[in-house]
Amino acid sequence: MSENNKQKTRSSNKKKKKKISIIRVLILIILLGIFIVGGALAGWVFAIIKSAEPIDASQIYTLLDENSFIYDDQGNLIEKVEGDGLRTIVKYDKIPKNLKDAFIAIEDQDFFNHTGINPKRIIKALWEDIKAGAPVQGASTITQQLVKNLYLSNEKSIERKIKEAYYAFQLEQQLTKEQILEAYLNTVYLGSGAKGVQAAAHTYFNKDISELDLAECALLAGITKNPSKYSPLKTLRKEDFDPNRHHMLDDSDEIYTIIYDERYKPRQQLVLKIMKNENMITEEEYQSAINEDLSTHLKPKRNQTSGISSFFTDKVKNDVIKALVKQLGKTEEEAKNMLYHQGLRIYSTMDLRIQKILEKEYEDNKNFPGLVARKDYHGNILSKNKKVLLYKYNNIINNQGQLIIPKEDYKYDQEGNLILFKGRRLNFTSLYENGKIIGVRISVKDAYKLNAAKEILMLKGGNVKIPSEYKTYDQYKNVIVSREFITSNPEFFTKDKNGNLLINKDHYYISDKGVVQPQSAMVIMDPYSGEIKALVGGREVHGRKLYNRATQPRQPGSSIKPLSIYTPAIDNGWTAATVVDDIPHYDSHGRMWPKNWYRGFKGLSTLRQGVEWSMNVLAVKIGEQIGVQTSIDYLKKFGITSIVEKGRSNDLNLSAVALGGMTKGISPLEMTAAYAALANEGIYIQPKSFTKVTDREGNVILENESYKNFVASPEAAFIVTDMMRTTVTNGTATRARLNNKNIQVAGKTGTTSDSYDAWFVGYTPYYVGAVWMGNDLHIELDKKATRGKLYLWKKVMDQVHEGLPAKSFKKPKNVISVAVDTKSGKLPTDLSRLDPRGTVRNEYFIKGTEPKEYDDVHVLLEIDTSTNKLATPYCPPSLVEKRVFVKRKIPYDPAKNNGIVPNDYKYEAPIEYCPNHNEFTNPPPIEFIPSPLQPEDNANENNDNIIIDSQN
Repeated sequence: MSENNKQKTRSSNKKKKKKISIIRVLILIILLGIFIVGGALAGWVFAIIKSAEPIDASQIYTLLDENSFIYDDQGNLIEKVEGDGLRTIVKYDKIPKNLKDAFIAIEDQDFFNHTGINPKRIIKALWEDIKAGAPVQGASTITQQLVKNLYLSNEKSIERKIKEAYYAFQLEQQLTKEQILEAYLNTVYLGSGAKGVQAAAHTYFNKDISELDLAECALLAGITKNPSKYSPLKTLRKEDFDPNRHHMLDDSDEIYTIIYDERYKPRQQLVLKIMKNENMITEEEYQSAINEDLSTHLKPKRNQTSGISSFFTDKVKNDVIKALVKQLGKTEEEAKNMLYHQGLRIYSTMDLRIQKILEKEYEDNKNFPGLVARKDYHGNILSKNKKVLLYKYNNIINNQGQLIIPKEDYKYDQEGNLILFKGRRLNFTSLYENGKIIGVRISVKDAYKLNAAKEILMLKGGNVKIPSEYKTYDQYKNVIVSREFITSNPEFFTKDKNGNLLINKDHYYISDKGVVQPQSAMVIMDPYSGEIKALVGGREVHGRKLYNRATQPRQPGSSIKPLSIYTPAIDNGWTAATVVDDIPHYDSHGRMWPKNWYRGFKGLSTLRQGVEWSMNVLAVKIGEQIGVQTSIDYLKKFGITSIVEKGRSNDLNLSAVALGGMTKGISPLEMTAAYAALANEGIYIQPKSFTKVTDREGNVILENESYKNFVASPEAAFIVTDMMRTTVTNGTATRARLNNKNIQVAGKTGTTSDSYDAWFVGYTPYYVGAVWMGNDLHIELDKKATRGKLYLWKKVMDQVHEGLPAKSFKKPKNVISVAVDTKSGKLPTDLSRLDPRGTVRNEYFIKGTEPKEYDDVHVLLEIDTSTNKLATPYCPPSLVEKRVFVKRKIPYDPAKNNGIVPNDYKYEAPIEYCPNHNEFTNPPPIEFIPSPLQPEDNANENNDNIIIDSQN
């Protein structure tokens, strides 16, 4: 080898050694980095594990009993919240092998081999997630799922997963595999309120766990992935149920129908397939189970709840679920799971003393009016148009519980099809899809019985169970039941000796729980915090109190006027002394409208008198001037959410906003909150049923801060309040005065023109309360309803305010008291004081809106007493007398109003001269004699306690 070659070799070797050294350094750096990062990660993991609370696996079942609790506003327990299915712990050896295998197959096939976590499953799940580009497969073992159910939240974080793995190792060390599986099967949530497999067996199949077959076991195991999706049950409101699309499982509830939901099938079939592949079941068992029709197995079981405060606490639960969804971003299913399973502490706004007062009075039938029940010869209750509204129960159901279809109500055609006539004791409802009729629903009309107190108990009619393919309309809208159905179901229709058709009780539904009529609801609130203090949503309703009339809209009648008419008017420059003429008014078609609830018309009246005497004409005239949209805007600011602004039937009219004839109406709860805004200086506060929610450790997870809204100025709110105060002292609501007369009361009555709904909404400086009375169907209340609503309100509120000190509504500094003439709305003159009716009153004004001009309505005229007409120069002096009259700005002519004269027309200035003593063809013009003014008598700003008497 040459010298040059040797040098090249040495140089090459040096370069190789240098590269190797660099690689070694890089490897060392990488390894060092790994050790450093690994050490840091290990330290972080160790810190998380160290911060984890120790667990005691022997206490697992005590954790399961941690239900949620609801407390009153003083922290007293009022209800232990339980799910729809009560948890029953079942031991391992009592759980069917198929059920255990089904859960292992779908949730954790290596359960008996791993030590709490499954690395192979984690890698597989990670690979599936990478392929899908999103989390698609879970890696948690049954042990980890048990840990999450017992000790951790659903938060998705690395910290929680580390704790989950740590706790899983702990459980595996403290418990056997059998104990872990037993605990898991008793804790897993399986939808529809079912906690654990025993509860699920009862919820879905109404059977003990030991009676479950293979197909049923696979169904339950499949639910865990997504209980809201894979539950075989779905609950619909009755109006959403369509027999052509839905398979009904339970229709016994008054409001809801439970239907079959087959979305569980793919998941159940996957469970069975895995069980077969893992040799847990045979091919024959697999085929048998997968072909079972589980819709015939499902027998949903409802858990009935009861309690003195169920109306209130039902609302609390609903409100908490909504808040968890809105504020914490939970799904509805997750929120329900938190409520029924995670030991929440819910602090309600209920004042238990007030709630008990309310409950007690609602148990007393004497507090409620009767009905004007028009009946036909057979005892059926008729509507005003003489159609049957409620059938007497014995007229449609015989002693054997069969539904009677009279021979006059049906016939058979030549092909043997049954024709059921419309307008009889069955209801026919068209079912639509994409605007086309796709079927018809047949249902039994409502019926009634009488209770021991001779009150009407309404029984809700339900569906006649004829499949949709066998029902059609004929050209007259009668229903044709096909011959095919009749021949294939010979037991469905039978005949009695009189030729009436009988339908056995298995083939139709009518409620056996009568609901007493009339019904009522009442809400009491603290107007300054928005807290609901007491709430009752119905009379004599037991069990699941699903239908809460306190939250359902009803026609408000005149109780809407302070909200939609008088508050907008006062808030926009009108005054309580503004005068409007209560005389015949005509609509756009020239028809006299509206009528007053009292006979005739009162004539010139102030806004205060309009409130005191609930004058319909005044409300409409004011509404015309302020505008319907202004009324709508104020109602919205008052928190009314049931306003209809679109469609053929809407509330953009004076009948709705001025008289309360709304499309839907207003609920007692929203009415209470709206009036509370007037009591609270014009500030609306959204009503709330709870203040906060904590977890089982006492950590606050929800703070319920009420939404607030400025409705009107404090001055306007006070003046409207004061107008309703005098409504109670000397108007239509005098029966609402409290026994403690030193506590002021303001309020407004409301009765619809058809007497279907009766209201009183009133408030004091302490509380506001609304009471509604009416019927679930349009049956007229008797005349006692007007007194009854006031009597019940007073009876409740007297007890609520017992022992409270005297208190008046707070008057803003910017409100002054000024003497006015109530026929002109202006400052009084000597002529004003000569009016025999006593028309001078002290009135409240927002400073700056008080009148500056003097009464120009009262005039002094010379009258011939023999004719009561204007005196002429030739009338004998002995017959001439000076009298004070009222001269309207717009003269009233009875001849243009069918001879109708308002009550004050006798005080109207005459315009004709005495015919007996008039010798002039052109008599001299009328001379109005003014009166000296006495402005020093016109103001009384310091006299704030004067009560303004209304004109009777």
